[in-house]
Amino acid sequence: MTDLRAGLRQLRSQWRANPRLRYGGMAIIGILGLQGLFMLSDQASQLTAAYTADTEMLARLEGLRKETWWPERANSTSEVLQAVVDRIPEVAGKGMAQAESQAWLTRLAADQKLEGPHVKVESTVDVDGYPDMWQVISRLDGTLPDHGHEAFLRALAEALPWVQVERIEIAEGNAPRVVVTFRSYYRKAALANGQQQPPADKQDAAPRNPDAADLAR
Repeated sequence: MTDLRAGLRQLRSQWRANPRLRYGGMAIIGILGLQGLFMLSDQASQLTAAYTADTEMLARLEGLRKETWWPERANSTSEVLQAVVDRIPEVAGKGMAQAESQAWLTRLAADQKLEGPHVKVESTVDVDGYPDMWQVISRLDGTLPDHGHEAFLRALAEALPWVQVERIEIAEGNAPRVVVTFRSYYRKAALANGQQQPPADKQDAAPRNPDAADLAR
């Protein structure tokens, strides 16, 4: 304690006797004070910006709540969705779904002039969550004609939404070999009494849900 007191007395004496020390100390205190003010100012600016953004978002939401065109927009969206669904082919049975998939792939290979095409079609199964739909996993491989990449990819895009590409492999070169795995969707045709086709497990033994990996082998 004695040493501490002696040190404090010496520091006070130096503080009183040395003007430069006093000025330097006050300058340091001033700099620290300004830094603190700047930090508080930055935090205040961030809070103000966040509050302004929240207020603008609330105003936009309030404006949307008062709009009257939501039912019209909903009806328009439903019409677009129905138009997409109507593009999905309708089939009367699982065998027809496989036949449709086989025919489409054969036609695709012919239109794109694939050399040595090979088509493999798996069993037809239900689509989880969509009792009125079937799906078929299939694969097509062959050799593209010279510079036939663009036309082939365009044909795949035009098949959406009822045919989707699960996996595609295109080798290098001007006339590469291509291997494509597809997932094709079909609507179950309604029966004469307005009922949908019975589930797959009622028609025959339900096949397991195929996966794209099955066709890669």
